Amino acid sequence: MWLAPSSIRAVVLLIFSSLCGTMAFPQGINFIRHMADPVPPANMPAGRASCAFATENAAASYKASVVAGDAALPCDTPAVNAPPINPCHSAKPAQIGCDSPRDLVQKDLAAMGKTGQKILRARDRVLEILQTENACSEWLRQKDSDPALTFQTLTYAVDRHGEEIVHAWRDTAVQYTYRDPYVATVGQATGAYATITLNADGAFFQLQAPMLLVAKEGGPPRNAGMRSLNIGPYSGDSLTAQTLALLHEFGHVINLLPFDFDNEDGKSMQNTAEVLRYCRAEIDSKGRRGALQAAK
Repeated sequence: MWLAPSSIRAVVLLIFSSLCGTMAFPQGINFIRHMADPVPPANMPAGRASCAFATENAAASYKASVVAGDAALPCDTPAVNAPPINPCHSAKPAQIGCDSPRDLVQKDLAAMGKTGQKILRARDRVLEILQTENACSEWLRQKDSDPALTFQTLTYAVDRHGEEIVHAWRDTAVQYTYRDPYVATVGQATGAYATITLNADGAFFQLQAPMLLVAKEGGPPRNAGMRSLNIGPYSGDSLTAQTLALLHEFGHVINLLPFDFDNEDGKSMQNTAEVLRYCRAEIDSKGRRGALQAAK
């Protein structure tokens, strides 16, 4: 009963869809072609250019060159602004096959004349100790993984108006207590690039100093002649004494030794004894003269 009208309706729809399909089909082809073909220059984002890649010899490298558009435009390949790798750029003060970095501290000390030469001599000796494996460098590495590198950054100043007199007083009937001019000072836990100040009249530079005897009962002090200066067991103005002094101050720089200003309660002497405990063998050693690894 409904079969004939349905057939007629199907025929009509078939004819109608054929006519419409003829009009729509080319648009479908254009759309597909538009998606598959390369984007024409007019549709490309501004500021981009095509690239051509070429191989050179058998190497796997490639180069990009602009082949269309303005030559000033960048290639589609993004530029990578990576700094070149320099194998000689290292935290280590000396690298095999690399030029040593300039040691500006050494240059400054060399320009200070005789005073600077004494500091430089002791500094070089400490660097010899710190750049080798020994009990002293191992002890210092408890606070600094590369003590030689940190020590090399330290600068030096000379106090030419510091203490210059040894003060002596008698605590008992036969025993005297002596207070020598200070040797050196540095800020506690100051780290790399700290400045060590050395007393020009202390035992780092001087073998002796004038002594004043202070009466226990009071009254003006009186001149008691000259007294020999020492740093630990070493005579003043000796390389061993100077080496010990710099190692002591370096212990404060890296906060390995506790604060001992003015030798209160004998703390400075205790700290000196602690340095000697780990470093005396190296201080007493003659070292590798002429084979210093420190950067020049």
